[in-house]
Amino acid sequence: MPDTTTRDPVGLFHASYQIGESRPGGIIFKLDLVVDTPNRRVQGFGNITQAVKSPLDVGTSLQGSYSQLPALPPAPTLLLVLLTGYPPIQWPPHAGLGPVILPNVDLRMTLDPSWQSGIATYRYRSGPDGDWQEVEAAPVKLVSPAIAS
Repeated sequence: MPDTTTRDPVGLFHASYQIGESRPGGIIFKLDLVVDTPNRRVQGFGNITQAVKSPLDVGTSLQGSYSQLPALPPAPTLLLVLLTGYPPIQWPPHAGLGPVILPNVDLRMTLDPSWQSGIATYRYRSGPDGDWQEVEAAPVKLVSPAIAS
């Protein structure tokens, strides 16, 4: 992973993450992101799932930014990633403006400077009229580094 704690433009890199622990009945949030380091922008897709009697399956198109969290030495500088997600829709070309789409995910991740791991807090709703559900202090781990498949 590139070191993004400096101001040098690095370019783009791809990273896939898993938020949450793999255990029966647990909520898993999988992310597939592209990071634009010169502009400090992040975008990609996510999917929140849970294998229960009424299965949870929330797809989202994510966009946002990242910044550095100041820290006192010897603590490392952490990265704060803030993303907002919207339900993915298929809108026909030349079909006009389309409907107003409300967000279905708000995500905050605090990552180590190497983008390998961290902690996330997020909220989601499983339908346009659904109540927000919040998940706090979930572990984040990199599952696929910067190589496109």
